[in-house]
Amino acid sequence: MDHGTMIKKLLVENKNLLGESPVFVETGCGVSTVSLAVIGHEVGGIVYSCDYDREKADELRDISAEIVGDVSFMIGDSIDSLEIIARKHSSIQFLFLDSAASAMHTFKEFMAVEQCLFPGSILLVDNAAIPGEKRVLSPVRKGKILVPYLLASTNWEVTGRPSTGDSMVSAIMHKEHDYADSNYEDPEYVDNWKALFSKTLKAGQ
Repeated sequence: MDHGTMIKKLLVENKNLLGESPVFVETGCGVSTVSLAVIGHEVGGIVYSCDYDREKADELRDISAEIVGDVSFMIGDSIDSLEIIARKHSSIQFLFLDSAASAMHTFKEFMAVEQCLFPGSILLVDNAAIPGEKRVLSPVRKGKILVPYLLASTNWEVTGRPSTGDSMVSAIMHKEHDYADSNYEDPEYVDNWKALFSKTLKAGQ
């Protein structure tokens, strides 16, 4: 399933969560922008597309002018653009992160708008996977920090979609505080600090 189809699927299946005049935000324009624009038009939504490349955005507008005409393109660093959006809107109903191939940049994007995400908000991250997933379509580096953060959260219901887009992870925020695994540790970040600390103390006695 490609990016655009996955976005349509998520938004159509969870249309009851969108409310009135929902705000859709993406980082990295492309096929995803067309899908967001179509659904946005159907539900009376406000759509933002953040991209560093002005030529790419202009080309998309030229090719799909009738579809993306109402999309607000934010040109420049995505984190700066997201901070501007966060100052304009108190809530974001759908957030798609797919810009720089950097785990830290993607995490900073999320943090820039985290205060706008509430129960019912939907998140989709491309180039991401649940830790330990073997069947992926890309290096999944964009989600290396964000996905474990979501998995450790009490409110985010996280779903791996390894055969979608360039391997994706979706998440929906809930009111209930029962989605985190209290014993969860990302296998790539386990450092056995308690055992090492105990061993160090014993060695010093």
